[in-house]
Amino acid sequence: MTENGLPTYLQSVFHPLFQHAKDLECRLMLMDEMLEVGDKKEIPFLTELETHQDPRISNKAFEIKCALLSKLGMITESERRRLPMNLCFIYDEFSIRPSKVDPDLDFEVALDILETK
Repeated sequence: MTENGLPTYLQSVFHPLFQHAKDLECRLMLMDEMLEVGDKKEIPFLTELETHQDPRISNKAFEIKCALLSKLGMITESERRRLPMNLCFIYDEFSIRPSKVDPDLDFEVALDILETK
């Protein structure tokens, strides 16, 4: 997804600042500011930072991304795939009980097989 010919992670206002920050502390402070003033354009950049070679930056990017998604009221892809909680109790709601015997799996072994020597 490109807008104005730029990949989405480059559209973050923090990307050039992050590239020019030389030390780790400055980069971590910039990431903290993403949570304070960032918007949805920071999400692709934070996703890109999750693969950073420094584990402190990648871990912080994951934390900030989750907090920013929560702050913006956006849901993640894994949350989108979850089933609603009310489906967990669908059997109780309609008083349905699963059958105890599945006719496709109900087969018997002939006893004459057990008697062979």
